[in-house]
Amino acid sequence: MQLSLLDLIGERRLGAEQTEALRGLLAAKTPSTTWRGLTIMPPGSLLDRAVSLFERTTDFPLELPAFMVLHFMAAYLLDRGVEIEVAGTRLKPDLWSTLLAPSGAGKTKTASMLARVMPVRLFPETTTSARFIEELAAHNRGLWLQDEWGQFLRRIETQSYAEEMREYLLRAHDGKPLARRTAKGSIEVEEPALVILGTTVFETFTTIVSAESMLDGFMQRFGIVIGEADPARPPHRFPIYRVEEAGNLAPLQAAWENIAALPLHPLYTVTPEAEAEFEAGFRHHFEQHHSIPASFFRRVMWRVFKYAAIYHVLLGKGDARIDAEDVGWAMRVAVLHLSDARRLLDGYNLSKLEAVIVKAEVFQAKIGHRPSKRELISGVRDIQNNAMAEFVLEVMTPLPGANDNTGLADDKAAAGVPTNGWSGRWLSPRAGPGWKPGPPLPWLRIGWPGPSTIPAPTWTGLAMATS
Repeated sequence: MQLSLLDLIGERRLGAEQTEALRGLLAAKTPSTTWRGLTIMPPGSLLDRAVSLFERTTDFPLELPAFMVLHFMAAYLLDRGVEIEVAGTRLKPDLWSTLLAPSGAGKTKTASMLARVMPVRLFPETTTSARFIEELAAHNRGLWLQDEWGQFLRRIETQSYAEEMREYLLRAHDGKPLARRTAKGSIEVEEPALVILGTTVFETFTTIVSAESMLDGFMQRFGIVIGEADPARPPHRFPIYRVEEAGNLAPLQAAWENIAALPLHPLYTVTPEAEAEFEAGFRHHFEQHHSIPASFFRRVMWRVFKYAAIYHVLLGKGDARIDAEDVGWAMRVAVLHLSDARRLLDGYNLSKLEAVIVKAEVFQAKIGHRPSKRELISGVRDIQNNAMAEFVLEVMTPLPGANDNTGLADDKAAAGVPTNGWSGRWLSPRAGPGWKPGPPLPWLRIGWPGPSTIPAPTWTGLAMATS
């Protein structure tokens, strides 16, 4: 039986890194009325054409073709030795993502169709550590499309035959050499790198992968994408999926041929203008949500430069300079990952935890000062022990004008031990007296085009994040 977040907090089962990740996800909550997705498709691009085709011919969640195209592109660049340089640091376009979608959503068909258009090196699905390193030696820098990803993650946590897989993946993520002795001899991979897109069923993921695992550093290396069925495209409209008919594939093949004809460079450099745009957007977004821990926020946003290289090529640019426009498109994808990670954690009783924090804030407003742990335990029924009280005190919004130590009367304060200085500023429509909302999620001021020039989304229900 898996423990909920409330249980994990109450039993002090979350480590420092997991606690920091949870704070970040709490702080990343945005009003549901202003967020359902970002416009991430440059008009007329291969990405736009692929998503439009699936919109016309299938009932599949459109995140499937969108993110598969992005990961196919990443694998194309990775296999050709492309790297990105930003501020003296070199990165590979080795995207790692987990895509959650309903059962029968078309994951296999989407992948097979795109493989016809975009021929890239594919890494075979694998389940054991020994098989993994054998396949990596033969298919390094490939695209790993792994179905039943949740079951795979569970195996590497619980099964001895796959326990080394986690370490191999972490080393591959960092580009560190891998070696293994087998009956046939030793296998060595000097510079391992993969693009990974694991697909799994959204409805069962939270029962397969624990909340503790979701918050650790390994899982934070994966961008989260949630694909949901579009009610405007019900299944009865598509008795036959015509996505692979020759006339439908032709526009995609033409776009791919244009990309394949572009000269690729071994090194793409992020320009000073693009760096400035990233920094401005990073600061702006972080200031709007400054309760997000820096390490969590930075890990999500660092993917921007990998996506920027992909958009540079998608946009048909033949030079080796990643510009502000590329960063602008990429930033929207990174913010989508942050939002979807937050949605996924709702399945682990994150919403219930938020309700407890709201009750604590209402109680704080009622007594007129920041409560002690003892006061929280006696005044809020769902807070039953010191561990839960400590966590709630760290993430709840302080009273207006109060500092972090206002009203503390617990043993730590009495002993003169300072608090950590961190306070939450997330939003809730149910907060009581004394609560004041922070600003809504703004449009990120990153690159071109801005909200006034962005074309209308090409599928139903996709909304821009605007203030």
